[in-house]
Amino acid sequence: MSVMLFELFYCAKISILVDKISCKDDLLYLRVKEYEYVIAEIFRRNGYKVRLSDHFGEGGTGIILNDLYYVLPRKECYHHHVEVELAKKLNHHMKNNSIYRGMIITLGDFKINTKKFCHTNVINCINGNQLMQMCKDVKGTGLDTIFAKPQN
Repeated sequence: MSVMLFELFYCAKISILVDKISCKDDLLYLRVKEYEYVIAEIFRRNGYKVRLSDHFGEGGTGIILNDLYYVLPRKECYHHHVEVELAKKLNHHMKNNSIYRGMIITLGDFKINTKKFCHTNVINCINGNQLMQMCKDVKGTGLDTIFAKPQN
């Protein structure tokens, strides 16, 4: 009972956080777990079935959308550019699990060779500006998701 109550309050907290985000700094100052849950909530509000995974790629965490899309959220500073090695690891994990679509989300941006690799391997690159737009697009739509039945 207490675990369910904690989960309910945590979901409410994340929903409120999503609605309060107004700039990239708001995302940067979140704890890593909160950052991942905020991104998961954005997708949930967009109608995806969302699952969080602790065993993603090489032991990292990730988000699985509709059981066919892998999302790798990376919380790094604005000036950081995602290296192609991260995309290769995600691609390897996708192939090992027969998943053929992926996404890397960062507050920073992507190196050119990373973007090319991702484009070739059906991995979307979402930078900090695009993530902020995603937040703005779902603002104020969270009240119905707070009490929605969790999708596992």
